[in-house]
Amino acid sequence: MRHPTELTDKDRQAWAALEARAAEPNAFMSPHFVLPALAHLDAGTSAVLMWIERAAGGLKQLAAVGVFRRCVASRVFPWPHLSAYQSEHTYLGGLLVDGESVRPVVESIREFLARPGCFWKGLELPKVDTSGPLAEVVQQLSQQNQLPAQLLGPQERSMLTVAHCGEDLLRESLGKKLNEINRCMRRLAEQGEVRWHCLRKDIPEASIEDFLRLEHLGWKGESGTSMRATPSGEAFFRDMVARFDRDGRALFTELRVDGRAVASTCNFVSGAMGFAFKVGWDPELRKLGPGMLNEVEFIRQIRTHCPELVSFDSGASADSFINRLWPDRRSLGLLLMPSSRLASCALTVTQRLRDSRQARQVNPEIDAIIRQVEA
Repeated sequence: MRHPTELTDKDRQAWAALEARAAEPNAFMSPHFVLPALAHLDAGTSAVLMWIERAAGGLKQLAAVGVFRRCVASRVFPWPHLSAYQSEHTYLGGLLVDGESVRPVVESIREFLARPGCFWKGLELPKVDTSGPLAEVVQQLSQQNQLPAQLLGPQERSMLTVAHCGEDLLRESLGKKLNEINRCMRRLAEQGEVRWHCLRKDIPEASIEDFLRLEHLGWKGESGTSMRATPSGEAFFRDMVARFDRDGRALFTELRVDGRAVASTCNFVSGAMGFAFKVGWDPELRKLGPGMLNEVEFIRQIRTHCPELVSFDSGASADSFINRLWPDRRSLGLLLMPSSRLASCALTVTQRLRDSRQARQVNPEIDAIIRQVEA
């Protein structure tokens, strides 16, 4: 275990190199995201790094990185454990694991947590791909060790397959609504020359400023949830974008009218995947839907600008408008991995309590029976 402040430049480079060959691409586990988040958003958090190396050709190579908070107990894991660090802007969790080392890494973690005297009795991993290699190996090994892992609350996340993008996908996803969207684009063009831009390298300061301005307008600024709403939020954003941009892995899209940005998105690339982060648009043009127009042009043109990418993760909530545009899905859940008999028993008990509460909510007759037993 290491502290983030102990990392050298060589360590940070090794972490970024691991990200490029990870079994599950994840921009939110990139050093370019995690280190700015810890520095600006959660400066008081006592996070620790699980830093796992393997022998490769007589040299040590980084095989996995996990970033954790120490927890005495939580509602779902009522025993001392390590919980994967999640900033307020983290949309995908888990571990960053070399594609060829998933099983040995999980075995190493289990051995580390199961050693005599270890205070931590398992891992809590939020927002994990339920069908990804990590979740599959954790569950396989847990069964073998008779310490069953639990996977809670699967939720769907909209995804986009880059190879499928284009006009046909828009027609399939939007149907007749696409005609209305095209009319909005023509009406917007009546106000000036409309152009769409995809920026992938050396993001101009003007584009960063435009994004911060647009994202702060409207309800996000009013509710204090925009990047510009707090000095720490803006500092985090600028630091993070600069780090991704140095690697050519920041991706902004813009819709401009006579050179003035009216909609903008900020995205990142990790491995062969893109990750949507935040969006902003001019609320004065709300009736024309500049944010939607920007997303539609993204689907029309992304194959040209990002031919090497396989897919995009929307990072969107269940009620987001993007769910209608991006037709593919992935399932995310909370993965709990106990490393001791007592922790496993505690998880089983809490699971049974959750099941009983759900049964009571769904079936009033069961609720009445349980109340009689409790009485």
